[in-house]
Amino acid sequence: MRPVARGDRGKEVVDIQTRLRALGHFLGQEGADGHFGANTERATLEFQQARLLLADGVVGENTWTELVEAGYLEGERLLYLRVPFMRGDDVLHLQRRLNELGFDSGPEDGIFGPLTETALTDFQRNVGLNVDGILGEASLAQLCRVRKAELGSQGKKIPDRMNGYVGSASIEGMKVVLDPGHGGTDFGGRGPGGLLEKDVNLDLARRLARLLREAGAEVVLSRDGDRALGLYERVRLANSIRPDLHVCLHHESVPSRRARGAATFYFANGAYFAEAGKRLAGYVVKALVEELGRIDLHTHGRNFVCLREIQGLSLLVEPGYVSHPEEGATLADPAVVEAEARAILRGIECYIERR
Repeated sequence: MRPVARGDRGKEVVDIQTRLRALGHFLGQEGADGHFGANTERATLEFQQARLLLADGVVGENTWTELVEAGYLEGERLLYLRVPFMRGDDVLHLQRRLNELGFDSGPEDGIFGPLTETALTDFQRNVGLNVDGILGEASLAQLCRVRKAELGSQGKKIPDRMNGYVGSASIEGMKVVLDPGHGGTDFGGRGPGGLLEKDVNLDLARRLARLLREAGAEVVLSRDGDRALGLYERVRLANSIRPDLHVCLHHESVPSRRARGAATFYFANGAYFAEAGKRLAGYVVKALVEELGRIDLHTHGRNFVCLREIQGLSLLVEPGYVSHPEEGATLADPAVVEAEARAILRGIECYIERR
């Protein structure tokens, strides 16, 4: 879908406003009038922040998908395994209930995949229900009866169920997908002297791919040239390879000329986070800070498509700000980008050694 933002008008805006209002967001006295004004932008920002999305007030692919999924209420439809997988907050609630009861439903990502079906059938078998892998009225009622007290309210967390870890004790033999952000007509950020983020991301991906291959890994790039790829197109490509590790590469860009530093991101959606992803993110940002002298902007849990949808361990790395006058200018130097690649590799090595 095309991004919808402040100033836009039409049926798409009415649909967005209707969904936001149904989720309890205030749209002002005008309500769902088809005009994306200040109140709609504010409601969009509130929704994005609550869902751990990029809070930019623009309804793009990721935000639209979350808006649709947030509208599915528990018990209003049958849940079962199909292709494409069913998605929604009702699936997320099912996964949380199953995991709290000790049935491993996989990552709490709101996607009804094979692990969720297996956990549901195990639950049905244990409580004497018809074992059909379908969450209907009877199964939901039984889940509600035997469900344990929610752990999240106490600040606790059930063990990580993401099935996302690197199984080998070394990089040799690992399957890795590198996903350099932007491309084609999507330039990304712009740096000093007309430097384009899409070019820096691709340069970093190629250098990191070479280092990983030298260490014995099997590496695939989502793009090895200047072409545009949609968010979900990138995910489909990565999942078709079934990687052990998926790394998205970006360089941040913001209007402020003061922002600088390195940050990493792992999958989280509020009540759940990927422990393995958080550990890996910590090692990578630490290496970037120590080896390049970047300011430590820490690790952050986010519900981005590239982190949520990947079947395995996924990480988003932003080694620096292309928009910063000094930090951005250094990214035109191949030696600096090479140092970023080596730091990311070092972070991955530390994770494998100490996991």
